[in-house]
Amino acid sequence: MRQLAIDLIPLFKFSLHQFKKYASFIVGAILTFIVLAVVPQIYFTMRAPEDPTIQTQLISLLLTGIQIFLSLGFTKLMLLLVQDAYVTVADMFNNFRIFLSYFIASFIFGLAVSIGFLLLILPGIYIAIRFQFFPYFIIENGDSAFIALQKSFNLSQNLTLDLLVFGVVVIGLNILGALLLGIGIIFTYPLTTMATAIIYRSLIEQSESIPASSYRIS
Repeated sequence: MRQLAIDLIPLFKFSLHQFKKYASFIVGAILTFIVLAVVPQIYFTMRAPEDPTIQTQLISLLLTGIQIFLSLGFTKLMLLLVQDAYVTVADMFNNFRIFLSYFIASFIFGLAVSIGFLLLILPGIYIAIRFQFFPYFIIENGDSAFIALQKSFNLSQNLTLDLLVFGVVVIGLNILGALLLGIGIIFTYPLTTMATAIIYRSLIEQSESIPASSYRIS
């Protein structure tokens, strides 16, 4: 059984390298995500009446669906870019075939994490850590929601503590980005998303280290 540890410095060093390499494309992608998914959701939340109607609930569901769909596309882009794969803007939007699996898996994941947090917080953290890689199995293999969640649980075995530390760093960086007038998130969110993709790829490639040698700057 492999005993691995996540080496954070080379992990984020490579993520930063890839961000710089594809900076204009990544900034365009994250701005597209913010404009099409985040801004409408915030605007609707601020303008929504206190007593929701069927119409407002349907609009809220539609906006949530759009946000989840674009989140899938953005995650796919970052996964491809850490591997220096060819990408286009279309890769953010051509994911209809796998969207249902991703939507179902996201719902199950979110529900399980929420229930876990109600059970003294720690179970929720554990669930979030162990099942976090499900999007990548759906993107790369077209796996069903349940298969992707199961594969994520198996992939993260014996790495819970390291993934917890990594998660704290990710949250800290994104909070810092949000505090910088929200502008910093344009940098920190892609950076941390790429770092997560690198961990996934290193585990899939059964590397002896995380990140794998192919995701390190010499």
